Amino acid sequence: MGVTATRDLSTVEKRAAWAIEQRRGEKINPNAKFGPAIALARLALNPDDSEVIDRITHFYDTVLEGQNGEQFTYPGVAWVLGKYWDKFTPRQREHLKAKLKSFTDLLGHGTENHAIMKGVAAYLFAQYWPNEDGWLGGKMNSGELGEQARRNILAVMRSLYDKGFQETLSHNYVPVHLYPYYALYECAKDTEMKAAAEAALCFHVAYMAANHFEGITIPPAQRDYPPTTWNTYTAGGPCHSGHLIHWLYWAEAQNWTPVDLDRGDGNFLVYASCSSWRPPAPIVSLARGETVPYEITSAIAEFGFWGNGRPAMCVRYAYRDKLYAMGSPRLIQYDPDEFYVDFTAFRLIYKSRDKYNYIECYHPYWRSNSREWRGLNSPFEQWAQHKSTAIVLFNIPDTDLWAGRGREDWRAMRDKHYDNLIKEALVRYPKSIDEEVEVDGWIFLREGDVFIAIRPLKGYTIDTDYKPAGEDFKVIRSPFAQTGFIFDVATKEQFATFEAFQRAVKQNRLEVDWDRLSVTYKSVRGEVLTVTWNPLKYDVPRRERVLVQPRFTVNGVEVPIDEDFINARAVIKSNPSCIELVNRVLRVRTPRGELEVDWRGSVPVIRY
Repeated sequence: MGVTATRDLSTVEKRAAWAIEQRRGEKINPNAKFGPAIALARLALNPDDSEVIDRITHFYDTVLEGQNGEQFTYPGVAWVLGKYWDKFTPRQREHLKAKLKSFTDLLGHGTENHAIMKGVAAYLFAQYWPNEDGWLGGKMNSGELGEQARRNILAVMRSLYDKGFQETLSHNYVPVHLYPYYALYECAKDTEMKAAAEAALCFHVAYMAANHFEGITIPPAQRDYPPTTWNTYTAGGPCHSGHLIHWLYWAEAQNWTPVDLDRGDGNFLVYASCSSWRPPAPIVSLARGETVPYEITSAIAEFGFWGNGRPAMCVRYAYRDKLYAMGSPRLIQYDPDEFYVDFTAFRLIYKSRDKYNYIECYHPYWRSNSREWRGLNSPFEQWAQHKSTAIVLFNIPDTDLWAGRGREDWRAMRDKHYDNLIKEALVRYPKSIDEEVEVDGWIFLREGDVFIAIRPLKGYTIDTDYKPAGEDFKVIRSPFAQTGFIFDVATKEQFATFEAFQRAVKQNRLEVDWDRLSVTYKSVRGEVLTVTWNPLKYDVPRRERVLVQPRFTVNGVEVPIDEDFINARAVIKSNPSCIELVNRVLRVRTPRGELEVDWRGSVPVIRY
């Protein structure tokens, strides 16, 4: 039990069976965050396990009167009830119902994932007991509870098809979005709600499939955690469950091999394994990279209550090749009072078997007090990218133009630098890289057949012991208020040798105008990129956004922002068109077939 190397895990169902097996005989503690996941696994192994039914019956008995249960348990308990209803006696169901009715937070919101968890559970509880009074501690009857929960979660699910979701690519929070939808998909009797749950699952997992490289998320991404973003991982212990969802659904397209399943967030994999929902073949094909190379542009919405967040907090751009991928923001619309302390703007990922296989770049602003390597974005950096070439410019003022803005705990991460912002731009890359050459102002890196060129636009040093970046990384440090970097990537298909790549890069046109803060560079693809800093008004009133975006041309032609993303008419577009979500229709086109989710009407229609 536990060691994957001794098992045949060649299919999704075999991997799911392995995950469920890890919970055989495991204790279910009262009100424990992942107690319902354990219960579902144990019941999958033995549907007549009376001990599990008894544990769920009395699951909330230790919750004091006037207090609420652990919110992460609600959809799981609802799932156990819905799937194994007949295993509970009427008396057991009455006992559990009495406790559930006393909880006052079932229609609460909190963060986006909290809202989904509670809303789905409230809807299902009202479905199971349709004729009850006294929900929410005596405030609602079943009809009122069910209808309000239905409106709330439908609003969230429908909003996915207008403008996306803020946490969509978080390797920590994607699985938290998924498991309430699994519960709704498994247990909803209303065909509209079941179809909506399936549409939400298709959206989240297709977005995840299109925006990863061998299991590593291609940013920009909200609630992204670079310190625990690992390409390979075989040891036991805690991990981000997003990696495990990749492993479950398309193990051959990523580099994880879990030898054990941790007792914390590993349980989100247990939920996924217990669900009958599986990604349609076109989504799996997309995840496997069978449609690369492609460019993908997509939108991230702002945080909002019940799906009402403003569209296009960030318009993302990424390029995915069979040997590497790179992503950066086309634009970020910053609200100075909102949450960016865990937002990653840029990552270049390359094919490797090393634990770390990516390069990141940013100005330390949001977490400047500690310089912790998180929150890899800044309002004082502007990005431009065309396929395998990216350019970033930095223009850092002396003082924090947003001093005192944002939530108190976020301000506490940067308040020591209100009067003296850090004037330095950073790039980290793994020490494990196969080959490194520094010549004529360029830093050339090779991993296998992937060739990478990095050009600091001003003076720099390479720090081999920059502790915030971690001991496995070197850091390029360019300590200037105005500076920048060029990233250019190619493979052995374009250049026979690493040396030939270096010669080509050094011969390319490179011009920098510091008076205009503008750079022109001819890429190894032969395309001329010109990026110019776009002056901004940072001092804006509350709820007004600051649009951070440079002026950008490719071969003299301006690269515009697609207004469909700004106006919530599109969430995803790609070139070639392997995935798109435009006018509320999700389409995935791959060698393994096509998927269409059409949510222009009241009920999504799913075809594949």
